[in-house]
Amino acid sequence: MRILDRYIGQTVAYSTLTVMLVILSLFTFFTFAGELNKTGRGNYDTLQAVQYALITMPSMLYQLFPTAVLIGTMGGLGSLASSSELVAMRAAGYSLFSILRSVLVFGLIMMGAVFLIGEYVAPVAQEYADTKRSLAMSGKDSLRTGTGLWIRDGLKFVRIESVVSGGQWENVSIYELDEKQRLKQVLRANRAIYGGDNKWILLGLEQQNISEGAIVIQHKDSDVWTSLLSPELLDVVVVRPDMMSAAAALDYVTYLEENGVEARKYLQAFWAKVSAPFSTAIMILLAIPFIFGPTRSMSAGHRILLGTLTGIGFYLFGQVFGYVGLVYELNPFLAATIPSFIFLGIALYLMRSIK
Repeated sequence: MRILDRYIGQTVAYSTLTVMLVILSLFTFFTFAGELNKTGRGNYDTLQAVQYALITMPSMLYQLFPTAVLIGTMGGLGSLASSSELVAMRAAGYSLFSILRSVLVFGLIMMGAVFLIGEYVAPVAQEYADTKRSLAMSGKDSLRTGTGLWIRDGLKFVRIESVVSGGQWENVSIYELDEKQRLKQVLRANRAIYGGDNKWILLGLEQQNISEGAIVIQHKDSDVWTSLLSPELLDVVVVRPDMMSAAAALDYVTYLEENGVEARKYLQAFWAKVSAPFSTAIMILLAIPFIFGPTRSMSAGHRILLGTLTGIGFYLFGQVFGYVGLVYELNPFLAATIPSFIFLGIALYLMRSIK
């Protein structure tokens, strides 16, 4: 039976990888097409739009994998059913549970690989792509280092250690040069909050005025700093919850709670990451009734179409319910997992019709 396990698993895995390649190619093209209307802003051109679409592919791979598993499982098992191989297996005593087990094992192995991509590759790639695009569109010079984000604003160089939100930065340093490129002033603030009209409120401020003869240091509770740097420019360096690894999301939740900042959406993102393998297993369960249930009389094309709509529906429902959870302040665990539980119920209900 191990030979049959491998045969079924490999057939489904090959079908899933093929579907994933097709879907990923389509969504990469759609991403590129969506970026074209942004070209021409600042230094952002068509080549950079192509680079953005390619760099974000790991993120799309992670997000689209459950849908690809559903369609791939239907396609792989459908090909075995059309050639009567499944009928022969079941006639030889190979149970439906054994078929499901074979598919689940290979599906979860693939999910493990995709999970690693989502944990270690996708967050870094997405952050790099977003930052590079935004800064190219702004036309400002910038450098991302281990000490934070450096941005040039005229004769000033701004270092931002962390961005809590687009309108709130922490540990900000502003180095101002004179016309002869000599350091003129250094401002260090514990926090900067956007007040509108290109004005930032600096809190916990230390100001160093540098001249040839001396350095004068002043401390202020707050002051106003005028700059063309906008919150929208640095929205891209805000850590996106859906692009964070599970470990990073949990660490960030702790950091935000210690600083008195709302962390609900990051906790919800953590549970969404943790439950991703569960979602993949549900998609595999959902594919079984399409092959062995009442829809088995449908043509392969109709089954694939129905599976595609189901997979897209699962993805969209999860996205919408996530926003609903944030708006109505639902429990983060429930907001992240209720769509999966609903589709699990649908899958188990449809499984009852299998004979």
